[in-house]
Amino acid sequence: MERDIRILHTADTHIGYRQYHSEVRRQDFIDAFSRVIDDAVEMKMDAVIHAGDLFDSRNPTLEDILDTINILSKLKPYNIPFLSIVGNHESKQHTQWLDLFESMEIAIRLGTDPYRIGDVAIYGIDNVPRSKIPLFDYSKFTDENCGECNIVVMHQLMSPFPFGEWDCEEVIKGLPFDVHAILLGDYHKNEKTRVDQTWVTYCGSTERNSAAESDARTYNIITINDNGIDIGRRNILTREFLFIPVELRDRDTAYELIINTIKEHDVSEKVVFVDISGNPEVAISYNEIEEFLASQNALVTRIRDMRRGEDILEEKTVEVSFSDPDEAVKREIRKMTLTSGGIMIDEIVRDPDVPKTKVDLEAETRIGNLLSSIDFMQPGTYVIPKNTETDADTETGTPVDEIYALESVNDQKVAENTDEYNASTGTEKSTAPEDIISQDEAEPSRTCEETEEELSEPPGNSAPTKKEVEAPKPKQYNLGDYL
Repeated sequence: MERDIRILHTADTHIGYRQYHSEVRRQDFIDAFSRVIDDAVEMKMDAVIHAGDLFDSRNPTLEDILDTINILSKLKPYNIPFLSIVGNHESKQHTQWLDLFESMEIAIRLGTDPYRIGDVAIYGIDNVPRSKIPLFDYSKFTDENCGECNIVVMHQLMSPFPFGEWDCEEVIKGLPFDVHAILLGDYHKNEKTRVDQTWVTYCGSTERNSAAESDARTYNIITINDNGIDIGRRNILTREFLFIPVELRDRDTAYELIINTIKEHDVSEKVVFVDISGNPEVAISYNEIEEFLASQNALVTRIRDMRRGEDILEEKTVEVSFSDPDEAVKREIRKMTLTSGGIMIDEIVRDPDVPKTKVDLEAETRIGNLLSSIDFMQPGTYVIPKNTETDADTETGTPVDEIYALESVNDQKVAENTDEYNASTGTEKSTAPEDIISQDEAEPSRTCEETEEELSEPPGNSAPTKKEVEAPKPKQYNLGDYL
C-alpha cells in the first residue's frame, strides 16, 4: 500500500434514547456521538465506519434527525466519508434513514458493492433477523472490485463472542473473496479476536445503555498498511454512573447509615445507584433517600434493594414473541361473545379495503341491512343473516354465533303467548329453557317469515314433539347490543 489507511470504527450510538425518562440522558447520547465525530476530524481519519443502530428507534423525533444531520455534516468539509449499515433498532421496512442521509451526501450506505479507499474494499451487511440467518444469500456478493484488504461491516451477535447467533467462520467461508477483518456492532462491549486469519472486533457502544455496562465506552481505530491490520481502541468521555453499596444491620440506624454513606460521594450531575443489602427485616422508605439525593443534585436516582431481589427495569431482558396480529385480534374478539353486528363492525374497521373515510358509511349500511331483516315487534327467536366471510371462525371454519335471539320489546306479550300455547296443548306452564323453541331446530328450508306466520297461528291440538320441548334456549340480546 502507498500509505497507512486509518479508519474510525464506531456503532450503537442509539441517538434519541431517553434513558430513565431523562431529557438530559437523551442529550448525553447525542453528545457522545458528536465527540466521536470530532475525534475523527481531529485525527484526520480516512473514513468513519458506523456498524449500525445510529438511532435508538426506527421513528426518531425530528429533533434527533436534525441533530444527527448537523453532526454528520461536520465530516464533509474534511472529505471524511461516513460509511454505515442499518441496525436492528432503526431498521424500517423499506427506505431507511441512512438512505435519506445518503441523498443529502453526508453518508454512504454500505452493501454488496464495495466502497474503495485505495486498496481497501469495504462491504456491508445490514442486520439480518435471527430466523433469516440460515437463508442469507451470499451469492449477491462477487469478487469483482475487491481489494488487497477486504473489510465486512455487520450488525449482529456473532460467534465466537457471547450470545452469538451467526458464526463468523460461516460468513468468511460464504463470501467469494478473502475477508481480512469483520467490524461489528450490536454487542455493546469492546471485544477483539481472530477467526483463522481474520480479525473480528466489536467497538462497543458510545454511551451506557444500562447500569450493567460498567466499562468505559470506546471506539476502535483501524490502521491498515503493508504490515497488516492493527486494531486499537480509544475511550469516550461520558457521564459517570456511581454505585453506592449500603449494608443495613440495625433498624434504628438505617437512615443515618444510608445518608452518611451517600455523603461520602460526590453525586452531583451523576447517575446514582444505591444498592441496599443486609438485614431484610429493616424497613426503609425509598422516597426519603431519593429526596436527599435530589437535594445533592444527583441527575438520576435508582435504588436497588438487593434484599428483595429488586433491580432496574431497564436492565431486565424481556422475552417477546411475535405472531400474526390479525389472528391474535380475531382470537380476542371471539372471547368477547359479540353479536354478529358487533363482529361485523370489527371486520369493517380492520378491513384494509375499506378506506378510513368510508368506515362510518360502510358500518351504517351493513347494520341497516341487518336490522331491516328483523321484525322487532314479533316475539320469538330469529335467525340473523350471517356474513360467511366475516362471521367464520378462522381456526375451525364454523360460523361464529350463527343464531341469535332477540328479546321482545313487550315482555308481557311474550308471557301471554306462552300461556295460550301451554293451555291449548295441555302442558303445564313453565319458564324453563326447554319450553322455548329455538329456530336452529326448525327445518332448514324455512325462512324467518314462515316461522313468524306459524307462531301467529293457533297451535291446534297437536302436542309439541320431544325435539321441540328439549330445544335449548339461545342466548338473547337487546336491540342496544346491535347499536
